[in-house]
Amino acid sequence: MADAAQSQQLLTARLIESLQGDEYVLYAQTIVPIATRRPPRKFQEIFIRYKEEDAKMLPPGSFFSVLEECHLLPLVDRWVVNKLARLARDAFKSNPDRTIPLNNVNLSLETLTDSHFGEYVRRHAQHTYLTGGALGFEISWEDVLPQQEPLRQLMELLKPHGCQFTLADFDGSVPSFAVLETLAPQFVKISASMLNPTTVSETLRRCHALNCELIVEHVESKEVLEHLRRIAVDFVQGFELSPVQPLQMGD
Repeated sequence: MADAAQSQQLLTARLIESLQGDEYVLYAQTIVPIATRRPPRKFQEIFIRYKEEDAKMLPPGSFFSVLEECHLLPLVDRWVVNKLARLARDAFKSNPDRTIPLNNVNLSLETLTDSHFGEYVRRHAQHTYLTGGALGFEISWEDVLPQQEPLRQLMELLKPHGCQFTLADFDGSVPSFAVLETLAPQFVKISASMLNPTTVSETLRRCHALNCELIVEHVESKEVLEHLRRIAVDFVQGFELSPVQPLQMGD
């Protein structure tokens, strides 16, 4: 038992050291507009990988479960925000006219319950290049339901500083729209593989009635993409449109 506890402590220390040493890299997948009412601006979901995964020394995503077990995901989410701020600064230095994309960062359940995270992000959104809508957060619907009040408080704190919010894996049920009305996110994300065409159309209509824009992800075929074009979905995401690739901070 003592050996197991010591190993866990060593692993936790190693993972924290990895964050401090920038041993993670950011990737992104473009979220493509089809019929959005917003002005054009590149929109992308951010993914994090461990450098040893990139070097094929570990299976992809394997370190994420270890980070979760060690309760380090709130630190990881802070690292991602800080890294984005540094990348945005470097991008502006090379081209002052550059437009920084809207970067959607996935938040963990533990981060939603971290009472200091919101203030940490507010400082970055207020005092770095992540201003004017360059920073967004994506939260899984499964995590939204048990943490509605912490999420509402986070949104209330950060929306005035240009941060935008996406509720992902939305189930489209009737009660879920009451939650949308309360939280008022800018975006709702559903999967093309989970909902039939009629449901997508109805979800789009109801989202627009609540001033939310709809993103359909996992678009993996031309047929699905063309159908979504016909019904004028706001955004689409998937390998049919864009791969996951190393993060580019603007054009």
